[in-house]
Amino acid sequence: MATIKDIAKLAGVSHGTVSNVLNKRGNVSVEKIEAVYQAAKQMGYQLNTQAQMLRTNKSHKIAILLPQLVSEKYAVFFNSLRQSIAHFSEITYDLFLTDDLETTELEALQKIAAGGYKQVISVSCLKDASIYFETLKLPPAQIAFIYRRPLNAVRFFTLDFSQAADVICQQLAQTSSKLVGIFIDNRDYLNSQIFASELQNKISQYSPDKKSVVLSASDEESYKIAFDFFSMEQVPDIFITQDIEKARYLTQASYFGSHNDCSPIFALSDNIPPVLKGLYYFPMNYAQLGLEVIDCLIQELDNDSVTDNIICVRNQGEHLYTATPAIINKDEQDISLNLLILPSPSTSALKKLLPHFYRQTGIQVNLAVHPYDEVYQILSQLHLHPYYDLLRIDMACFPWFAERVLQPLDKIGNGLADLLKNFSLPTQQKFSLVNNTAYAMPFDASAQLLFYRKDLFEDTILKRMYYEKTGNELTVPETFEEYDQVTQFFTENYEAGQLSRPMGASTTLGSAGLIATEYLLRYYAQGGRLIGDDNIPKLTMPLAGNILKEYLHQLSITENIHNKWWSESVRQFEQGNLAMLIAYMNLFNDVAHSDILPKIGFAPVPGGVPQLGGGVLGVSRYSQKAQYAEQFYRWLYSPVVMDHLILLGGNSNHQNFSHNQEISHRYPWMTLAYQEINKGIRESSVPNGKLFNLRQAEIIIGQGITNVVNNIMTIGETIEYINQRLLIDTQGER
Repeated sequence: MATIKDIAKLAGVSHGTVSNVLNKRGNVSVEKIEAVYQAAKQMGYQLNTQAQMLRTNKSHKIAILLPQLVSEKYAVFFNSLRQSIAHFSEITYDLFLTDDLETTELEALQKIAAGGYKQVISVSCLKDASIYFETLKLPPAQIAFIYRRPLNAVRFFTLDFSQAADVICQQLAQTSSKLVGIFIDNRDYLNSQIFASELQNKISQYSPDKKSVVLSASDEESYKIAFDFFSMEQVPDIFITQDIEKARYLTQASYFGSHNDCSPIFALSDNIPPVLKGLYYFPMNYAQLGLEVIDCLIQELDNDSVTDNIICVRNQGEHLYTATPAIINKDEQDISLNLLILPSPSTSALKKLLPHFYRQTGIQVNLAVHPYDEVYQILSQLHLHPYYDLLRIDMACFPWFAERVLQPLDKIGNGLADLLKNFSLPTQQKFSLVNNTAYAMPFDASAQLLFYRKDLFEDTILKRMYYEKTGNELTVPETFEEYDQVTQFFTENYEAGQLSRPMGASTTLGSAGLIATEYLLRYYAQGGRLIGDDNIPKLTMPLAGNILKEYLHQLSITENIHNKWWSESVRQFEQGNLAMLIAYMNLFNDVAHSDILPKIGFAPVPGGVPQLGGGVLGVSRYSQKAQYAEQFYRWLYSPVVMDHLILLGGNSNHQNFSHNQEISHRYPWMTLAYQEINKGIRESSVPNGKLFNLRQAEIIIGQGITNVVNNIMTIGETIEYINQRLLIDTQGER
């Protein structure tokens, strides 16, 4: 095997230079870095990451002890740990499976003691944690016990089993059951004790007429113990289980050991349980628990004391998954709703889910998918299109149209305003309320984010090249000055067909509205506003002129894309042809289903003032089907359907989405986007409540900028032209 000395000789550099390059340290030129990498590749040298970490004193190993990975409560938890650890390049982990056997766990502790591990995460079957401290010689703060809390354990993480019990028992109270069968894990474990105790207390509180019987079993014994329920003199007419595996065993025990069908089952499960009749699932935050454990351990790595010795992760969702019975409208035949909408990932996701709505209600929803400009024209002359029942309206022009084309939410069926409680107040203000009246529901509320290629920003050669050129470190830009500098660097080093040398970024020029949006992002970043203290829409000089100069410079260093929507820019990024992309999150989610996902980084936009995007869903004032529209809204905005809309690539900032770790894993930028929506900007009305046509304003701004690009006007002339048109053309009759 090649040695560092061999590589140094072939590359024509010193031994120390090779060591610095392979360990990613030291002041080494780009030429020498490339020479070392080329020599190492030629000689078949594979850098041992673990050895590298040891040499740089960055070795950090975590031992993870779990009973097994068959049960989802362990499998989902471990998968979250694994995903979280992957964000820390210096951390490695080893997994030890104990099968809930004390002897196996003790043997694992001996291996861990000899393995140089700094932290331990354990679901332990031992009764006393002292053996961990005595064997491992680690500070108690660095050993995290999960679910079960052995005697003397210091750091303990669990889920909110009390909350789960409360939600289940409230639903249980609505049933006619008399005897509740409770099936839990080993009674010796704290999580089982809490769950069983809370269930019995809540049953007494909500359903004093119901009785309960509790059986407990380890994972290995659960199948056999499940049959005991069906040999009782009185078989429970409803069940509650601590995990999905026990629910499965009950169905098997009923099938083979009973004359009757299995009674309904309430079970704790993960975020995406199967949807089956008679099974009710409460989503437990197994994955979020994994994230919390890693976050706490990393934050307090060098701290021997414990800030919080018990951490209970609340399950953010408080709904039950189940196969709800269909409510078919039998009074009429061929009931339908016509929905005007533009093409987007959310539209595609909704289309996939509509068969479920039809099966549940018998109502057919017809999607009329039109480009943005056509949707705007239809809304402007909606009296010519009275056949539309539902309207997806871009949030930029929603206030302008709301009072003219939409019915207020409280006038639709029995009223829909109660659905807004699932959205933050800033979201309601921007995506629902116009002059304090709720006219629509947020549909795919969004904000701009900066997406970038992590692999490029972490590339040793590129980082060195950037430092030699600029004297600065290559980092994700936080200001537009930094953004332009990074963009120019990548563009100057662009090599066609080489994914490691893409263009820096893109500018979309095919539409006046899009041009204005990209210009205004820079304008807002410098504190500019369209609506000033005098409530008159205008661009403020000299700021507006300076920003226009920046925009013109941007054109010279970016890939100019002449397209009427941002879809081509997103596609270019997805194919690896751009180093960075500023995009509305609702247009970006489809990229998560491509091969580039592991390379995607994300951050707030430069300047930290994102524009809001996406749209709202309202009922046309011409629709005569308000009662059917109400059914559609209550179906679409149910937490279960919202979860699946997002999983299929759609978008929502419904407050309950964050409980679903599968969503957070597939679309890791969702949490940041949710925060950015709450602080984003889109000036669609003036402070005194008077409306103005933001859509028209953006077209005017874009057309003015195009005049400068085409050398028809100077910058000063353009700003004056824009302001004159803003004053005249944006506040007239709607």
